[in-house]
Amino acid sequence: MNIVKGVADLIRRTSTGQSAESGLGLHSERFFPPTPKIRFSEVGDEAILNTLWGRYENALDKAEKKKLFHIFLKQFLIIYKNWEPVDLGQSPEVVSSAAPPAEYSQRFDDVVLGCHAGHPAEIILALTEEVKNITASVTELKVSSLQPTADQLGTSMGLAITSEGLPVLDALSIVTRSIHNCRVLGHYGGIQKLAALLKAAVVQLKTITCALSADESLSNSVAEKSGILQRMLVHVVLTISSFINLRSDVYEKSQLYGNSLEFSVPMGSVTSREPSSGTKAPHSETRLCWHQKAVVLVMEAGGLNWLVELLRVMRRLNMKEQWTDILLPYLSLRTLLSALADNPRGQNHFRSIGGLEVLLDGLGVSPNKALGPKNFSCSDKERDEDPLLGIFQLHVLSLEVLREAVFGNLNNLQFLCENGRVHKFANSFCSPAFILQEYKQKGTNLSMQDDSKMFLSDTRDITSIDIHDTETSGPFSYSKYWKNHVVNLSRVLSSFLLPSEDIETHVRPSAGRSALPVSSVYGELSIKWVMRVLHTVFPCIKACSNQDDLPSHVRIFIYTLQHYVLFTFRKVLVLFPSLLGVFRAEGVWDFVFSENFFYFGSASAEYFGEYCTYSEVPGLNVGNCSDSNGADSQLIAKETDSLQIEVVSFVEFAATLNGSSHNVPECSVLLDALEQCACNPEIVSLLAKSLLCILQLSAEKTVSSFKTLDAVPRVLKVACIQAQESRRRGNISSYVESNNLPAVPPQNYEKSNSPDTAQSCYKSMETSVELFAEFFSVTDDAKYLVLHSSTCIDSLFDLFWEEGLRNRVLAYILNLMKIIPFSEEDQKAKLYICSNYLETFTHVKEREKKFAELSVDLLVGMRDMLLTDQLYYQALFRDGECFLHIVSLLNGNPDDANSEKLVLNVLQTLTFLLAGNDASKAAFRALVGKGYQTLQSLLLDFCQQWPTEELLNALLDMLVDGKFDLKSGPVIKNEDVILLYLRVLQKSSDSLQHYGLGVFLQLQRDSISNRASCVRAGMLNFLLDWFSQEDNDSVFLKIGQLIQVTGGHSISGKDIRKIFALLRSEKVGNRHQSSSLLLASILSMLNEKGPTAFFDLNGSDSILDLSESGMLSRFTALYSLKSPMSMSIVLDCGGLFEGKAFFILENMWLLAEGFTVKVLASWDVYMVD
Repeated sequence: MNIVKGVADLIRRTSTGQSAESGLGLHSERFFPPTPKIRFSEVGDEAILNTLWGRYENALDKAEKKKLFHIFLKQFLIIYKNWEPVDLGQSPEVVSSAAPPAEYSQRFDDVVLGCHAGHPAEIILALTEEVKNITASVTELKVSSLQPTADQLGTSMGLAITSEGLPVLDALSIVTRSIHNCRVLGHYGGIQKLAALLKAAVVQLKTITCALSADESLSNSVAEKSGILQRMLVHVVLTISSFINLRSDVYEKSQLYGNSLEFSVPMGSVTSREPSSGTKAPHSETRLCWHQKAVVLVMEAGGLNWLVELLRVMRRLNMKEQWTDILLPYLSLRTLLSALADNPRGQNHFRSIGGLEVLLDGLGVSPNKALGPKNFSCSDKERDEDPLLGIFQLHVLSLEVLREAVFGNLNNLQFLCENGRVHKFANSFCSPAFILQEYKQKGTNLSMQDDSKMFLSDTRDITSIDIHDTETSGPFSYSKYWKNHVVNLSRVLSSFLLPSEDIETHVRPSAGRSALPVSSVYGELSIKWVMRVLHTVFPCIKACSNQDDLPSHVRIFIYTLQHYVLFTFRKVLVLFPSLLGVFRAEGVWDFVFSENFFYFGSASAEYFGEYCTYSEVPGLNVGNCSDSNGADSQLIAKETDSLQIEVVSFVEFAATLNGSSHNVPECSVLLDALEQCACNPEIVSLLAKSLLCILQLSAEKTVSSFKTLDAVPRVLKVACIQAQESRRRGNISSYVESNNLPAVPPQNYEKSNSPDTAQSCYKSMETSVELFAEFFSVTDDAKYLVLHSSTCIDSLFDLFWEEGLRNRVLAYILNLMKIIPFSEEDQKAKLYICSNYLETFTHVKEREKKFAELSVDLLVGMRDMLLTDQLYYQALFRDGECFLHIVSLLNGNPDDANSEKLVLNVLQTLTFLLAGNDASKAAFRALVGKGYQTLQSLLLDFCQQWPTEELLNALLDMLVDGKFDLKSGPVIKNEDVILLYLRVLQKSSDSLQHYGLGVFLQLQRDSISNRASCVRAGMLNFLLDWFSQEDNDSVFLKIGQLIQVTGGHSISGKDIRKIFALLRSEKVGNRHQSSSLLLASILSMLNEKGPTAFFDLNGSDSILDLSESGMLSRFTALYSLKSPMSMSIVLDCGGLFEGKAFFILENMWLLAEGFTVKVLASWDVYMVD
């Protein structure tokens, strides 16, 4: 029914614009007597043939005529065995013209001597008549094995067909090498007669098959008849194929059994992608026109129908494990391949006659046929032939025919997507792996006990391997052939998506190339179908082994398929960027980053061998791998599998396509893989470089994708894992588990302690930081995103401990801290990073032996920030408890080499933090005490040697909240530093003491405000203590001068008592110089008078108003009345405070009107000590 339906469908349809050629008129309406006429020449071999042909024509007796014809035919085959025709140079118009015969009348008498371009028409006519006779003989052939008499008759007829019919068919296969001869053959209806013979033989072979039960074997006679029919069909199909293709080398490649020539199919011929062109002749327009015409003629004659039926019959014979001639399905498939190429009409017809089902079902070649002994009657050479390689070739060829029947045809491809046909195709696609696996298990002459021996590299050319080469070359031939075979399989599957020429060319396509000659709808459906096939194929291939480790040949199969799929997918996206959405919808990214691709593992050891390189792999060129991600050659060759590079390059390319509005899926899958491979520094580096490249090439959409995917924190987190690995030398499992990250062990994990591994970890971290830097510099929004990510902040501070990255990471941290906050969330984020920054001071001492230099860098960074907005950052650092962390740097064992540098930077930073900020000064005083006593102790402990001039200068800077310059008249702004300075100065050298005391002497002489500050700080009391201890005369004198100046401004009773106590002391009293200096100081104090002596009238707090009634009663104080007869009076009174307190009364107050009266009026109220 399929045949009838197909023919009816063919009759109804005609090709547009080609009604003259594609109609169903008689052959005489389309093929007119070709010109010129060709005659045998009168010299050489052709003269002999001319003589023999003349005898044949002149013979009258039928038997004699038949005998002479076969004599002629035998000589014809000898002479033209290797004949190659010469093109007559006919134009396409002559070939395709349908002009009436009258227009050729003047050329009928044109004669060409010599058979360079063709043969005499009468020869071709005679051959076609003989085909009719052979058809009649085949039709009358008795094939029933139940009739002995008929069996004998059938045997004799079969022998007659073999001896008389096969030479005729051989001659026709030679004749059809010429386009002139083919036109003559078409004119005389030769192709119809061949189709009839094909039908008759297929029917007879089908009868044999149908009569055979499932467990029955053919008798010897029936098997012999089956062999005769198959041999004859080989010749018929070969002639039809030559008629379509004009292939002058088909006969040579086939090397038919009838001529005692062994058959060997060259491996390169299976994948030939120009079926309509000859191997020796150029692909001319004339030949193309003839090819189209011949295909239509064969289709109308029913040739395709019976070729499909022949494949069905051959499959049944194979399923029943009967002998079949492997050449027959090979030639049938080659003919179908030629007929269906670029032929939409033929594709539809092929589907209508069930051709697609036949190909999906397979040819039914059982592995037992390749493994078991031959049980049929054939020659010794055929019996010794191992059909395994032929089976592989047939498998590839059948898939090629299926591709030609489907490519560009939406209906046919839809047919493959229905009713479980995807699984059927996948099973057929993987069947060679199962056959080879069984072949190995049964221990045949493959000698494959050791896979490593089987897959050794060799320099011989793959295409030169012959089917019969197995006996002489041993395991090498099979290993090389298997590699080439899986390449062909991968090409065929890829060709469902692209034209064949694009698959054959392993050059990266550019966006400027022309689009595919198929519709976008077909492109979408083909991607969906291929993805469904791949999802089925990989589990099917892996089913070849029950073990954890796949056999080597299976790994090679998968490895080659992976590369071709990636190569083809990339080309599809180049040619059809609009299909990117289909790739995403079909989950292509997840698939290529699955265990079937990215995590499959390298097969390079088995594929390339020890001495091979990537360039030697059929269909694979590492040069095609993306170099945009910056992966160097060493990384590609040694550290990272080429397949992983191709996968990443492919997704990178898709992420940067111009036609796409976003790249979230591509970035997402790369980030997922980055986290999955967090323990593998080489892959992390590869993925990070790819993401960096994507960000650089498509910044706008990639930044948006990074925001959506929270990419930067994830990248930095992986970098931290690499940092942990670098520090722990491979022991990172606990870290990964604590962060809930899947772990993929690094390649060569046992070598993780090697320097190369440490360097790889550093490279991966460096790449991750480069990616972060690129994102950080793109927009201000990116900076705020990083600032608000606690994961980013924590990761940056973790990476800070990597010495090679420290400076870069610190720069990014400082830039983050300099971001201007616009919201409360911004302020909280800045406080978080500030707290982490300050906590780093503590960690520095814990983690670094020589922490001073690193601490200095952190302090310098703080000062830089304070310079931008001092008041804001003073508050920010104060909220982060900066003083505690900074002062703690001075607690502990000093680093002798950089201790002074650290101390100076600590003091400088404290100066910046305290300058002009009373709140900061109060907070610092609360931490270290009044007069910074704790800081003093730390400084003196840290500076085990005498303090230096630089240290004292740094304290002077802190004293004035800035740069100290004695010439500019500095004013003391931090009174707590006064005693700190003096205490440090006391521990200094004599020269520094002399210098420091001189500085303070100048400060007090220049400014009453400075004197008041010194008085409030308790400087006089400290000086008196120092005075009693000092032995150096020059320092002694400076101290005395300072006592005089300070006390002259203001002195308390306590200080006066201390002075008199010193005068009464043995040490000072016995020293005339000391006592004289103290008395002189007292006398100088008594001589101080006037408003200028007590006030710095600078407009700030210059007036003290005591006129308010009851003011004095609020204090319990010691009034110190300064006059020539000075005395101390202690008053015990009530008020705000209970008990006794000091109140300094300056003698200038006595000048105020009514002051003395108020004091005297209240005198009797107080109790005086």
